[in-house]
Amino acid sequence: MIRIGPVDVSLEQRQLYLKGQPLRVGTRAFDILEVLIEAAGKLVSKDELLERVWPDTIVEESNLQVHIASLRKLLGNGRDFIKTIPGRGYLLTCPDDIEHRAAARSDGAANPDSAPLSNVPLGHTPLIGREKALDEVKSALAESPHVTLVGAGGIGKSQLGLEVARGLTPLFNDVRYINLSTVERPESTLSAIADRLACAGSTGVVTASSLIHAIGCRKMLIVLDNCEHVIQQAASICEQLVESNPNLRILATSREPLRTCLERIYWVAPLEVPAEHAGHDDILRCSAVDMFVSRAHAHAPSFLADGESTTLIGTICRRLDGLPLALELAAARVAALGISELVARLDQRFGVLTGGLRTAPPRQQTLKAALDWSHQFLCERERIVLRRISVFDGAFQLSAACEVAAYDELRADDVTEAIAGLVSKSLLMFGPNGSLMTYHLLETTRAYALQMLAESGESDLMFCKHEYFQRTRGAVTDDVDTIATPHEHTNLALQYA
Repeated sequence: MIRIGPVDVSLEQRQLYLKGQPLRVGTRAFDILEVLIEAAGKLVSKDELLERVWPDTIVEESNLQVHIASLRKLLGNGRDFIKTIPGRGYLLTCPDDIEHRAAARSDGAANPDSAPLSNVPLGHTPLIGREKALDEVKSALAESPHVTLVGAGGIGKSQLGLEVARGLTPLFNDVRYINLSTVERPESTLSAIADRLACAGSTGVVTASSLIHAIGCRKMLIVLDNCEHVIQQAASICEQLVESNPNLRILATSREPLRTCLERIYWVAPLEVPAEHAGHDDILRCSAVDMFVSRAHAHAPSFLADGESTTLIGTICRRLDGLPLALELAAARVAALGISELVARLDQRFGVLTGGLRTAPPRQQTLKAALDWSHQFLCERERIVLRRISVFDGAFQLSAACEVAAYDELRADDVTEAIAGLVSKSLLMFGPNGSLMTYHLLETTRAYALQMLAESGESDLMFCKHEYFQRTRGAVTDDVDTIATPHEHTNLALQYA
């Protein structure tokens, strides 16, 4: 996917997209744009354009001018990227990624053996709301041999990693995407990686040394997706590979850092959501809303984000924490439920948001499955603390968590250790508040944890402890945490079931 101003261009699909929505572009106009992209910022004469776009046909120059005008109109505020050189022709003043792609296409045509090898799947739709993240991850890979995209389940780590790989393909001789979610046993991790890289020892037995030898000093980018369930093995392999090849870059995705010596961590944030009382224009400017509208339109072409529904869409995006997976699942329900009914059913989100893509892995088929996947990798102490801190409706400090969650055989030190683990595994959000750190659960994570709390039989006890703490010690601020009344906390977990 190539970006020109606000418009994304897919050469493979021969399609232009604006905020995820396809634009109507004529065949000739797209041919002209493709020629300009291939020129990589160099002047293309009018005669060459006419010959390339209308081969063996005599046409008036005015036809060319009409299509150029059409392209500029489609590009919107990116119209000035197409420059007219009076009396000579046109050129596309393009970002670096277009120059790299065009050079790679040209080199590949002249010498097929020199074209980059890549098994990265094509990107058919633009990645919404990740422009800054794409630039930052690319910069991180330029500075560090190993970058890990870390974030909660469903936050879009895989799609971000794939888009980064597509953009960097021309810079490497070989780009390999390896999905580790299919590895069932940790001890099979090395063999799975070697298989995807088409590397094996002469005896057929794969070792780290044989893999290192097979890769050699190739200028290679490896994308290791979904490392969390084989994290120890993935970490060991990554560290050995980058230490043996200065031309190698590894981009990993995981729900927690790999903790290798050369790792650089990039925390993937949720998409931007509107404030509670945001106006119409401010709501539509948020990337979460942009994605929801785009996906809802894909599922229901007649769907329109009119003035009446815009506020409700903002509520959906905010309550789903700007998580792309949750937004995708919610958008799939718009055709059947409508916006108003969907908002009304968010308290039963785990029963409603179940219509994942048939081709998606099981953990992405439903919202609850995504959280189940993360929950299974927690130790027992972390599971206990996660469900107990669900009584906090808002931000809280470590001292508050220790006061409420420490009970029975679980001491304050155990709570502290569990909080650190939950942060590392992307189930607990964190941020500074002056000299102290504050924590909070995303609404969807809290809803899940409240169910776990109800199932444990500790709901009344924990809400009573929380209420006592609030009354005797106070909240972090006057408005970040609230005290539930007895009847509220009794039914809160059932509300999210």
